[in-house]
Amino acid sequence: MKQITFFSLFVLITLSVAMSVSAQEKFSKVVTDADLWENIQFDAVDDCTGEPEECAVRMLNKLDISVGETPEFSVYNIGEENGKDTAVVFVSHFIDEDDDVLAELYRLEFHKNDAAFSLNEVGKMYQCMEGRAGWRKTPCVQ
Repeated sequence: MKQITFFSLFVLITLSVAMSVSAQEKFSKVVTDADLWENIQFDAVDDCTGEPEECAVRMLNKLDISVGETPEFSVYNIGEENGKDTAVVFVSHFIDEDDDVLAELYRLEFHKNDAAFSLNEVGKMYQCMEGRAGWRKTPCVQ
């Protein structure tokens, strides 16, 4: 009887881990891998209630980061990661006053608890006027 119980428990744990990994595989690495982004250090900020997009703008404002009047958003509900319900919000905006940078993209990783979002990580990418196309981790310089 113990062997059946242990085997059942093993199968349950294996399936649980496989489902968690499978859920995260549906997202691009740019969503799930914070190492692809320039890390922005910050002191702890208060949790935020509201929609993820609203919380992202509030958090960026608290960090003295401006995203203009009409930023674009993408929200990814990752699911459980490291025991916490996780959401990633991308906030992008065009830069008008810089000859090197076309746009900036921020990645905010939130842990969700009840009706509040807690900021876990912030990253940044650049889209440059010159050089290779696409988003990059390193600042644009000529």
